[in-house]
Amino acid sequence: MLFAVAPPAFGAASAIHAHRGGTVENGKARFAEESLAAYTSAARNGFVLEVDAKLSEDGVPIALHDATLDRTTNCSGELRTFTLAELSACRTDVLGSPGSPLPTRAAARPVALATIAQVLNFARRTGAKVNLEIKNVPSDPDFDSTPAYANRVMDVVLGSHIPRSQLLIQSFIPANLDVARQRIPGVATSLLSLQAINELFLQSAADNSYDFISPEWPVSADYVSRAHALGLDVAPFTLDAAADVRAANSARVEALITDDPLMAGRALGLRPPRFFSATAFIDRRRLIATGDLLTPRAMSARQGCRGRITMRVMIGSRPARSVRGRLNRNCEFRFGTRRTPPRLGPPLVTIRFDGNAHLLPRLVGPQLAGLKPPVFTP
Repeated sequence: MLFAVAPPAFGAASAIHAHRGGTVENGKARFAEESLAAYTSAARNGFVLEVDAKLSEDGVPIALHDATLDRTTNCSGELRTFTLAELSACRTDVLGSPGSPLPTRAAARPVALATIAQVLNFARRTGAKVNLEIKNVPSDPDFDSTPAYANRVMDVVLGSHIPRSQLLIQSFIPANLDVARQRIPGVATSLLSLQAINELFLQSAADNSYDFISPEWPVSADYVSRAHALGLDVAPFTLDAAADVRAANSARVEALITDDPLMAGRALGLRPPRFFSATAFIDRRRLIATGDLLTPRAMSARQGCRGRITMRVMIGSRPARSVRGRLNRNCEFRFGTRRTPPRLGPPLVTIRFDGNAHLLPRLVGPQLAGLKPPVFTP
């Protein structure tokens, strides 16, 4: 069965991938494509961050799906003709994904485009998983048949210091994935394919020992079974209807890519907590995590008040350690670990409910650990 709880490593369990950040929430356009606001929301709910990497004129990888700026921003023209400085005048002016069957609407507050470095830095700080597409494809005018394009993207990936365990690199072009594996040995890889080439690329993914095949939906349960027999996990795209999500689940895919990840979670019987309060504080030689969770209406404590809590401790933005506790029957938690050296200052902490069979995960932070215990008022 497919669950939205993010696994410790890709392929270890299944996941919901927020396509271009997940621009829609339960059928309503909410975020601009590939915006930091979209990725922040996706991480908060435990989804994998699906992001495309295109290059600016000065070789900066930008979080953008298209070769041009026209569809999603107030600028016009090919991205490759804009420097990073020139892109500062461009704003994403539409919420949702224009061209998809889902709703869109004008953005009341247009936001700046995000760079891949910004997305990866955010993911490193929060511990979110990233499905990064090297968007170097022959159908785009910026296509580069040499390894230079993929290498430029991988330069930024390596410079971000994001752990390999948080990465999945995907592409329609095997050569891009080969560059990724050369630069980061052992990184998980996924070969994307359109419906017309799903069958052809299935064997190609197996021959090249990639980890995933990511076919355009729909695919049959037989296709998924044959992929499994070839040693491949399956992550179809783009599933924006509840019936398709349930069909993919029945076919036993490992992951799915969707513009509406909350809809996908609900289709699988997973709901977000109504409220999750979490904080960390220093108590002499201990770093304590404490908080509570409020289950959705009509969900019993027996169903909702179970599961692990993970506190991720960082010095600056570099992970130092992770420690886990559990919710008690009252949906509360309190656990701790040794504090980091005082000379380094208060650690940066994220606290995450890891989800359960009924609830999606929920993330709080990063936040500096308090030097005093929190004061709770009735």
